[in-house]
Amino acid sequence: MSAGAGIEALFTTALGLQPPWEVVQVQLETARRRIDFEVRCSAKRLACPHCGLAEQGIHDRLRRCWRHLDFFQYEAWLHADVPRVACSGCGKTAQAPVAWAREGSGFTALFEALALSLCAQMPVRQAAELLRCSDKQLWLRIEHYVGCARHGDDMSGVRRIGIDETSLRKGHNYITVVHDLEAKRLLFATEGRDHETVHAFVQDLQAHQGDPAKIEHICQDMSGAYLKGVSQALPQAAISYDRFHVVALAGQAMDEVRTSEWRSHPKAVTEVFGDKDSETRKGLMWGMRKNPQGWTARQAAAMHWLQRSHLQSARAWRMKVRLAKTITEHFDGVVRGMLDNRSNAYVEAMNGLLQQVKRAARGFRTAKNFIAIAHLRMGRLKNLPQSPFKMAEPGNDTGYRHV
Repeated sequence: MSAGAGIEALFTTALGLQPPWEVVQVQLETARRRIDFEVRCSAKRLACPHCGLAEQGIHDRLRRCWRHLDFFQYEAWLHADVPRVACSGCGKTAQAPVAWAREGSGFTALFEALALSLCAQMPVRQAAELLRCSDKQLWLRIEHYVGCARHGDDMSGVRRIGIDETSLRKGHNYITVVHDLEAKRLLFATEGRDHETVHAFVQDLQAHQGDPAKIEHICQDMSGAYLKGVSQALPQAAISYDRFHVVALAGQAMDEVRTSEWRSHPKAVTEVFGDKDSETRKGLMWGMRKNPQGWTARQAAAMHWLQRSHLQSARAWRMKVRLAKTITEHFDGVVRGMLDNRSNAYVEAMNGLLQQVKRAARGFRTAKNFIAIAHLRMGRLKNLPQSPFKMAEPGNDTGYRHV
């Protein structure tokens, strides 16, 4: 570009605009730390956006503006009178598309790409503060682009899955998640934790070129609801039970025995512990739940008293009540789960990632928001907008590429 080229031509190139679009005015307001670009379409006739018929007349122009990536320390905005084309072929009047933004968005495509890349790495509210916009605006973009990416997702190769649940908020609002254990990614998430959630997954699998009959293996907990759903919708699949859930079931059974005994036989409990304070009893509660090597001094003292008593709680702790019955009823699945360390380890790892997503999504208003951010972070989705700060490959053009 020659030294005499105008500032408008410079920014036309910097913004990646192509004829008939060009920057015709640049207004810099240093006090407001803002730069505004007036963009104009110089064409007198355009192709119909609806049917593609060339050389159609312009009906009118509508004023539009878009938030763009910052230029240096300045907040940048694009403004344009966008033509509406009246087609003599199909008879429709439609707004011409712009290369730098999707229709109906108040952000440019590059700004949205940056927003998505930030939300994939940091809490949405924090990303909104950094970009100086509302978190609601970011949630809308996450849902839109995740929905588009999932629409074209290919699940034809899914063979081994993990089914689990997680709570959205403490004690309320559960969602069911399904993972691809081989591709190590989130496949599906939906509200609820009943057997219908398994049927919902199968429908989604089929909508993405997947075949339910080819599902060979399922790792899950011992939920009767999931077992019912799997037996109905995926009867050919072998089930292995997550060993962590087996251990958790034993702990739950011990808690039930301890709570029941303390309520129904308070005298027997008092005879063992005497007038020891409530902290000792609390130490007992946590000591029963933990492995001996993890006991604190107080918990070890409480367990010392318990193990020398004849309380039902002591027997429950020694025998891991209910566990033997459960293993008998689900023997094949439990053994398969013990042997299949790969699946169990991955499901447990995904649980940890879901908790990270929950922390990152603090302030999410709906289950739909949470599911969208989970797919963004854990779905390994293709066709998502790339970060505008990703290093360009040699030979790539620098213009706008609308996704």
